[in-house]
Amino acid sequence: MKLSSAQIAQYDEQGYLFFPDLLDSDEVAVLQEAVPEILNRPGPEIITEKEDPSSVRLAFGAHTYSEPFRRLTLLPRLLNPVRQLLRDDVYLHQSRINPKQGFGGGASWDWHQDYPPWNSIDGMPEPNCIMVSVFIDDCTAVTSPLLIVPGSQRHGLLDAKLHKDAAGRGYALHHIDNATFERLAAENGIEALVGPAGSVAFIHCNVLHGSANNVSPWRRAIMYLIYNAVSNACTGTERPWYQNNRDFTPLCPLDDSSLKALA
Repeated sequence: MKLSSAQIAQYDEQGYLFFPDLLDSDEVAVLQEAVPEILNRPGPEIITEKEDPSSVRLAFGAHTYSEPFRRLTLLPRLLNPVRQLLRDDVYLHQSRINPKQGFGGGASWDWHQDYPPWNSIDGMPEPNCIMVSVFIDDCTAVTSPLLIVPGSQRHGLLDAKLHKDAAGRGYALHHIDNATFERLAAENGIEALVGPAGSVAFIHCNVLHGSANNVSPWRRAIMYLIYNAVSNACTGTERPWYQNNRDFTPLCPLDDSSLKALA
């Protein structure tokens, strides 16, 4: 897939592009089948919900230990648009699955930008980085979709409070204060990214986003692939491999049918 100049201009203005059904049903089935083993994996890269340790909040690094997700990261449909948008070769800074289990097992995420901890903790020089959001499940109005404030990346780094998980599980967010959020929402609006499993969003790392609790009975899993420009490689070494990948080798795409071949 090659983006048009109009699509690139839209990304630069709005901070995201959304493509429903970018993956077909066979590819989605392969990814869905791989999820339970990932969520049952022992290790520090699997982060549980604070209020329910039996429910996984984040599964980091699946592209390193799950063949379907490794192939996903190298699909030309994902990799080539990212290289166009970042105008550079890229590597994978981080990957994480947010499974958003139903019946309240998928807790909320406060409004935040992703880039600040990558800058302050991982030493990422510039926000020349994209969060590719792959819908493993259908994302609907009732399953707590990802919410974004379009165009908010144009405001740069926002004043925010660093939040480190109290249980020492290693992730950090910069929560936006209510006044700043209210102003940006009034100026830009809020959009819910809804679509069938297999949809993909390309989101600038400074776009303000969040989500509510998933109180539906259905899981709403999204795989987040954090592609960073090779020229923008991180210098920090504080966080572990699954949060701050130290291999900056430029990624090369596989055949576009490589994920489907596992069906």
